[in-house]
Amino acid sequence: MPGHFYVKKITGQQLSQFYYLDCLMKKLIQLLLLSFFIISKSNGQIFIEPIAGFQHNLNNKDFNLINTGVQLSFKKSRQYELIILLNKSWGLPVKSVDAAYSVNPALPLSINAAKTIKLSAVSIAIGHRITLAGKKSAHKLSALVFTGLIFQRISVNYQYDKENYTILNPDRTLNRSGIYIAGGVEYMRQLKNARAFVQLIISTPPSGKESVYPASFKAMATLGIYAGYSIPLKTNKK
Repeated sequence: MPGHFYVKKITGQQLSQFYYLDCLMKKLIQLLLLSFFIISKSNGQIFIEPIAGFQHNLNNKDFNLINTGVQLSFKKSRQYELIILLNKSWGLPVKSVDAAYSVNPALPLSINAAKTIKLSAVSIAIGHRITLAGKKSAHKLSALVFTGLIFQRISVNYQYDKENYTILNPDRTLNRSGIYIAGGVEYMRQLKNARAFVQLIISTPPSGKESVYPASFKAMATLGIYAGYSIPLKTNKK
């Protein structure tokens, strides 16, 4: 009615989610500020490194992802490089069917509901590249360790007659965000004016509580294999 407005009541769960997202945003801002500080104070050689690869989801083995990203590497010595990594993952769609039911006696009791599940993730992290072997060689083996923030989405979409049928306990879209840790190994080959590398990395799911709603999947933990190319940007001489 004119002159009236409706105030939506916010539940305790929603307030908890808002508080969590606010804390997560503050951590992201702190991580970005730290990254800018590192860039401004860097005295070593800087590389930009586009990467791409394939990720296998260890928690939901039917779901896999294609990964792309870019990272800045700050070479502090022959043994150590500091990395700032930005990643984006696209899931390969997985199709299946669930049963949908109707209480209308004029219709079949059940039909197949087409279900499509798509995964995606975005992350930013600070990492460490520690040379294990080949410090003075064109072939290097390194350990990699990353800590950062990640946002994951497992999107669920159903296609069926929603006016006459209902799915009992349907899967729901899952959004998760939090801190994650990753680690692995890398082989790097020194080229004439650049570097090429391959990586094998395992990542944890984001921190935080799992959804209380029953689902057939969990937050993603991935095992990935990646290839990248390292292009020098500049060298600051002390």
